[in-house]
Amino acid sequence: MNRNRQKGLVDTPMEFGKVRQAKFQRKSAFIAERILQLIKAGRFKPGFKLPAERVLAEQMGVGRPSVREAISALQLVGILESRPGDGSYVAEPCGVDELMVQALNVLEESDSPFEILQVRKAMEIGIVYIAVATADSDDIRAIQTAWKQKFEKGRTGKFRDFIGHGREFHLAIARATKSKAIEAVMEGLLNITSSPLWLSMREGYFNEDPRRIQPILALHGDIVRAIEARDSEAAVRLMKEHFDLNLAQCYDLADNA
Repeated sequence: MNRNRQKGLVDTPMEFGKVRQAKFQRKSAFIAERILQLIKAGRFKPGFKLPAERVLAEQMGVGRPSVREAISALQLVGILESRPGDGSYVAEPCGVDELMVQALNVLEESDSPFEILQVRKAMEIGIVYIAVATADSDDIRAIQTAWKQKFEKGRTGKFRDFIGHGREFHLAIARATKSKAIEAVMEGLLNITSSPLWLSMREGYFNEDPRRIQPILALHGDIVRAIEARDSEAAVRLMKEHFDLNLAQCYDLADNA
């Protein structure tokens, strides 16, 4: 007998159907809605393991970032649960209809972290280049202080605080450009990035394996040292690597999900 049927589960459906996006609804919301429909219809019962994200993306004709965001939103409200090293499973939630509304609200009210990180990458590569040339000793100290606080939170496993302190670190670099316009734009982007969806995705990634924090800690430290050394070429390269790593960690590397 099929192992899923022994557990009282259903077989994995071979076709989810292509996503047809309405004018003002995000693809991630459509994906979450489709998964929720299958749960309500009894196709995905409590304890059911979802197919791999790459399979969902292929079947629905969407990119993996949209699938990752949809699954993360469903995990955030308790409809799905992540089992490190195994994948995403349907939880046994109470009040599914209410949780469905919450999950869709999370997706509709949060800008895509993937898209915002791409914008931040383009912006902050230019910002750090300017900051290297314009930062005075006070700016350098402010960047160092923000980094020390952020590093301590990451080193001790306080990942939510580590993520939160990133705001002050990146703002300190923006302030070093001496441009109020750059600072204002940077602050706006950081406000968007700090959505519940992004915080949940980022914190969950580190909680699954605390050792994952080490590469990002190392990169931040290298960025600070490049700014201290007035090495614009290194600072730009390292900032690019920083955002590439952020994107890879949250969207590409967790192939077991």
